[in-house]
Amino acid sequence: MDTIALEVRMWTPLRGRLHDFTTVVCDAPDPAPRDTDEWHRWAVAHLEEVAPRDGWQPGRYHYRAEIRDEAERVETVLSQDHWQYDGTMAP
Repeated sequence: MDTIALEVRMWTPLRGRLHDFTTVVCDAPDPAPRDTDEWHRWAVAHLEEVAPRDGWQPGRYHYRAEIRDEAERVETVLSQDHWQYDGTMAP
């Protein structure tokens, strides 16, 4: 595995649901995290870098860390969770 895709969806409070937002492609960590808690910390660290740099709105997001095949189909889901972005994290 060379890269991990973080599939990100944003919560829309007025509609009360998540909608597709973006995909963040990251270099795979070496060594790979051992469990879902470590994958969660790794994913959130990447989201905390990308969100302020790309000007994301503060709010609730859902991410899913995935390994994808050559055709961009999901092979394995490594972690998924919600993440609250307050808009003040440093890049």
